[in-house]
Amino acid sequence: MAAGISRIGIFWVLASLFAAMLSLIIRAVRWRFLLIEGNRVGIRSLLSATFIGFMANSLLPARLGEVVRAWVLARREHTPMPTALASVVVERLFDVIAALAFLGVGLAVVPDLETGASSLLKRSGLIILVIVVVGIGGLVSAVLFRTGLLRAAEQWMAKSRNPWSARGLELLHRFLEGLCGLRSGWQWAVVSALSILVWVSAIASFQVLADGFALGLTSVQTTLVFLIVLFGVAIPSAPGFAGTFHGFCVAGLALVAGTEPTRAAAFATLLHGTQWLTTIAIGLGCLWADRSLTWSGMMGLARDER
Repeated sequence: MAAGISRIGIFWVLASLFAAMLSLIIRAVRWRFLLIEGNRVGIRSLLSATFIGFMANSLLPARLGEVVRAWVLARREHTPMPTALASVVVERLFDVIAALAFLGVGLAVVPDLETGASSLLKRSGLIILVIVVVGIGGLVSAVLFRTGLLRAAEQWMAKSRNPWSARGLELLHRFLEGLCGLRSGWQWAVVSALSILVWVSAIASFQVLADGFALGLTSVQTTLVFLIVLFGVAIPSAPGFAGTFHGFCVAGLALVAGTEPTRAAAFATLLHGTQWLTTIAIGLGCLWADRSLTWSGMMGLARDER
């Protein structure tokens, strides 16, 4: 595995890292459109919060970096923490919808795989595309009928009298408030386009390094490997997705392209290791540059959330 990594030129590594970091920059730009008062939020604050949050995701369990980046933005821009956190939830919904759309298209046009299961995967892809369309329709309906939805939730809460119902109503209100940050059709279009670009850049980081390893992956195959890894790392794991990233990457390459396991492990190790270290380095730099933030304060927030 080490011998395989040593043969990769630095150009391929740097190009892969550029694509991965570009994905985070696009994510920060998209975040501005999801905030209710996004026009007054500086792009520097968004970039800093994004990199610090993803650094925290690389070091802390349970994806606590999502809470950390909302906290960082709230401190920098004096934004209410619930509002910032609601925008992160909405952002992740767009991520899931975009990822499912990629998965649906990829499975619908996938060539014959090593397992000969392409016909089943194509049918699955069409089903996923239908689910995506329904999901988008649900989000639009939630915005259009926000008042009626909240009124119905309040009536149900009054009847149920469950101790957690008030908390649930509050969360629903925050979520709908975050959705209502998209106040026009062009904002929905921009956020949707940026969501696609987030994943296109991330997939490109896989493709470039795969070319460096001469794995011979097509763009559809690379997309499927990326999505296998993406949904694989959703499983609770060690901080920074150590282990799950590598395991699902090796399994995905074997399924999609029949890549030899040691070669696939070398690819996964170099891809994950370089991105992990770079994200932490940039995140620590942003944390050091912002004198209003401290590591101890961030760790205290993480402990409270856990």
